[in-house]
Amino acid sequence: MFYPTPKQMKTIEANSEKNGLSCRELMERAGDALAMQICSIGLELSLSSGTVFICGSGNNGGDGFVAARLVAEIGFPVTIALVCGDPSTELAMTEYCELSNLKNVEVLNIEDNAEKLKRIMSEAAVIVDAVFGTGFHGFLPKQVRECFAMAKQSSAVKIAVDVPSGGDCLNGTVADGTFKANFTIALGYKKIGMLMQPLSDHCGELVSADIGFTESCLDGIDYLPELFNEKAAAALIPQRKKNSYKGDYGKLLNISGCAEMSGAAFLSTKAALRSGVGLVTLASVEKVIDRLGAIIPEATYLPLDADSSGAVSEKSTDKLLKKCENKTAALIGCGLSVTDGTKALVKKLIKEAACPIILDADGINCIADNIDIIRNAKEELIVTPHAGELARLSGLSISEAASDRLTAAVNLSREYGATVVAKGVPNFVAGDGKAYIIPAGNSGLSRGGSGDVLAGIIAAFRAQGLSAVDSAALGVFIHGAAADIAAEELSETGMLPSDVIERLPFVFKKQNR
Repeated sequence: MFYPTPKQMKTIEANSEKNGLSCRELMERAGDALAMQICSIGLELSLSSGTVFICGSGNNGGDGFVAARLVAEIGFPVTIALVCGDPSTELAMTEYCELSNLKNVEVLNIEDNAEKLKRIMSEAAVIVDAVFGTGFHGFLPKQVRECFAMAKQSSAVKIAVDVPSGGDCLNGTVADGTFKANFTIALGYKKIGMLMQPLSDHCGELVSADIGFTESCLDGIDYLPELFNEKAAAALIPQRKKNSYKGDYGKLLNISGCAEMSGAAFLSTKAALRSGVGLVTLASVEKVIDRLGAIIPEATYLPLDADSSGAVSEKSTDKLLKKCENKTAALIGCGLSVTDGTKALVKKLIKEAACPIILDADGINCIADNIDIIRNAKEELIVTPHAGELARLSGLSISEAASDRLTAAVNLSREYGATVVAKGVPNFVAGDGKAYIIPAGNSGLSRGGSGDVLAGIIAAFRAQGLSAVDSAALGVFIHGAAADIAAEELSETGMLPSDVIERLPFVFKKQNR
């Protein structure tokens, strides 16, 4: 299921026109789908008490004019509230003129008829928002906010055309006074911002309306956001063969931890082991290995030289490169710390390691001053940034990266050829021309250590031979599913990252793995 961005929707519409479905036909189909939904909802209401269409001056208003005409032709009374003046596009004006001969249609300009419109809305069965479409961002005009405030006071069923006006279909933000719908009729596709708060709360029940887009309309659109769900996850989880041995399931090298952060090494190693990888070697300073050796007996260990701060020394680089030669993946960065030595070590590993790399946390921070090094990775790199790390990698402010993580992740993936896991709500994965939306997990993951668990899971799948983008998407989904089990048993407040690790087997058991 695809959730396009506003820019991608424009491309889809343009491709549709190239394929023979004109903008006029799209508007007619959109209006027809809207009218059908109004009548369907109206089966439980009395549409004879009226339907109010709040229409803008653009093509979204045109969709409303078409639906208004069809509802009126059935015989129900219709009121059209013009909140942005007369139609400003040729298509909208054409459909507006089609209403002129219908006796049961009344057109009111809000500037001259505010009190009358308020009374009509208070008695209406349905109120339809057809003011702004999917390209809206910014602020709602005063007269639109006032009209929506009138609608809010009415007990009528409220329906939004394509998106509640005031909502940003890219990042899910809403302007002050955004229309609050009971139903949103998404034309062709639901849009990505509709999955995000607070816009999702304003959409009410989302209903998709087929208006004639075909698969060919998606041609040439890369990074088209797709929902990654349980079915997609089940198809990717590696099958266990009856006649197999540990080497069949990959060999992961986990370069993590320092004297002050042994917990990150523990969590990432344990999570990887719980995610099916055959062998995990934790490469870290001796203080970390001394602490973890007895509590993770399933792992093997590679002691590394430490510097004066207790972080891994640059002197260990050659030892790690040699170890990578027989590994199927390497995870770098969980609790590694950022020093001159770790910066040099991480950069050389990216350029010379003979296996795929997953770069997390301090691994990302170690290259933030020289991101171009990603281009030199031998195999497609996976990076797992939170909003702050994403900002540093992208050259954005934290607020810019946080407000549009998808675009930042896609741009980073496109420019550097990496798979990017933009952590947040929802999570986004971008890589190899694909973009996945993964609304998994809960607020119980908002604590230190959760990212280390996720990195270990992703690394385990990469080590087992999944592609970079599949490893990332599956890892995020499995992590979220285990977190949901932990929250159900322990509460979002009381659960810990280690609890998520202990619930991983139940996720795999559900999928018969």
